[in-house]
Amino acid sequence: MKKVFISIPWFFPAFKAGGPIQSILNLVSLNQKNFHYYIFTSDHDVDGAAIDVSKKNEWIPFNEHTFVWYNDTRFPFSNFKKEAKLLNPDFIFINGIYSLHYSILPLLFLSIPNKILSVRGMLHPGALSQKPIKKKLFLNLLKLFNIQKRISFHATDEIEKQIIHSIFGHNATVFVAANYPKKIAETIIKEKESNTLNLITVALISPMKNHLLVLQALQNLPHKINYTIIGAIKDVAYWDECIEAISKLPPNIKVNYIGEKSPELISSFLSQADVFIMPSKSENYGHAIIEALQSGLPVITSKNTPWNNLFENNAGLNTDLSVISISETISFFCDMDVSTLNKWSNGAISYAKESINLDEINTQYALMFDIKI
Repeated sequence: MKKVFISIPWFFPAFKAGGPIQSILNLVSLNQKNFHYYIFTSDHDVDGAAIDVSKKNEWIPFNEHTFVWYNDTRFPFSNFKKEAKLLNPDFIFINGIYSLHYSILPLLFLSIPNKILSVRGMLHPGALSQKPIKKKLFLNLLKLFNIQKRISFHATDEIEKQIIHSIFGHNATVFVAANYPKKIAETIIKEKESNTLNLITVALISPMKNHLLVLQALQNLPHKINYTIIGAIKDVAYWDECIEAISKLPPNIKVNYIGEKSPELISSFLSQADVFIMPSKSENYGHAIIEALQSGLPVITSKNTPWNNLFENNAGLNTDLSVISISETISFFCDMDVSTLNKWSNGAISYAKESINLDEINTQYALMFDIKI
């Protein structure tokens, strides 16, 4: 059994940080055969809210192969360093780049030889466009420390691997291992009238996810549309812009923001929708997208995610990031009758099934963590 020490700033039952939490949750739930996992994390969610855990500052069992340490000290790296030394793991698996205590200090000052940095989409051009000067300075600092010669990198697809090489050089060691998907129940499509649509977005509210662009695209549509938004507010100023855009919508467009919801509740909201929309600037995976597809919702998203060729598979539409393009894609689904939408719902489910190969994903992680299978 390989011992993998996982560093991540937030972990279940925290959920507001989105994708990285779900990625690690799925990993330790679906890939247990050859591993013991030790997850070192904080005792709060991304917004600082306390999470409900039985014990802190000690290892508690999560499942048969996984233990979690919920840290409540002000300087967690001291506990991190001590526990890593005691466990002597085969690998330190660091998730994310910018956390001081859970990424930067372990990367630079932890004397465990096999360290793998999972960049979790943080190097994609869309992500780097947010606070670009600070991020560029920080990445240059990592290169100054020759971090690319001291660690390996984890990418979730070949595109992310190329991005890592473009930043840290082609001699950097990069393993590609896709994220494990969460199993979602298929949705039964409800009756839908022509010229109506129930839209849903599940995502952190920030410029990366393009909620505002969707709201602007809804401005001049004549259809009857109910748009449900679920997600924690990451950028308050951006959400204020969204509220202003909502106030300008015509009476035929209804927007319902219901805040953040725990992952186990999301499927009930998906079951009430016709189409999922999230035209992100970039996604290295997009758990919400694949979960919507699995549930039977056609997806409207950008061309900057792994989920492309949607139209060819009757699974959704990949749109340009413009008001006109998004308006047209929404209208496309508004005009559908229920039988056509059912066809696209089945297409979404088939696309999701064909896109996921668990045997291949298992092999990728075995290679990254040096397991013979």
